[in-house]
Amino acid sequence: MAGGRLQADVLFLGLARPPMIMGVSYMYFVLNAMTTMLMFINTKSFLAFVYGVVIHGFGFLLCMREPRAVELWLLKMGKGFQTWNRAFHYYTNSYDTF
Repeated sequence: MAGGRLQADVLFLGLARPPMIMGVSYMYFVLNAMTTMLMFINTKSFLAFVYGVVIHGFGFLLCMREPRAVELWLLKMGKGFQTWNRAFHYYTNSYDTF
């Protein structure tokens, strides 16, 4: 252990990676396709597909660093926000005014 970095086997990296479509994760690809289609339907302009390519490029750079970035973000957002009065309600999220 001279360098201090762990060595990961190439097979393990391939099996642990999520399904990818054109360099981005499947979830990111679906979200990008949905937003691009909604932009196209609302604007009736083919310029929305150019924005979709730009959004895909951002996702490609994001997924090069962390392939499961979208899934991790959705998991964090799914847990919800913590309220300020958690201690008063025995550490549960309550939206009571007191």
